[in-house]
Amino acid sequence: MPEKFYSVAEANALIPSLRSLLPRIRETQQALAQDKTLARVREKAAHNGGGQPGRHLSEMTRTLEQDLHQLEEWGIVLRDPHIGLIDFFHRREGQTVFLCWKLDESAVEWWHPVDTGVAGRQRL
Repeated sequence: MPEKFYSVAEANALIPSLRSLLPRIRETQQALAQDKTLARVREKAAHNGGGQPGRHLSEMTRTLEQDLHQLEEWGIVLRDPHIGLIDFFHRREGQTVFLCWKLDESAVEWWHPVDTGVAGRQRL
């Protein structure tokens, strides 16, 4: 059971913070996936611990972990970092559901049952 259930107003209040956090998560994940440094780190790790490329990779990994931890502390579920899709736990008519929001949306205006995912989105 989630620790935090959000009202629509509480979820909307977090949007300004999420507008900076979600793009950073997306960009960091993409950078880590594409970073050619990773190959160099693996190659050099056996010899000297990776040197400067290893520090760069560690910094990106630490940033990503901190940002993901922030979402976890808020009780927010990250569904798709590429489109900035997140879910907030919410109570609707006595049932646990998700308030659903994407980075390109101006406000939280959708919800869906926990077992349907984004395909089951319905207007509030």
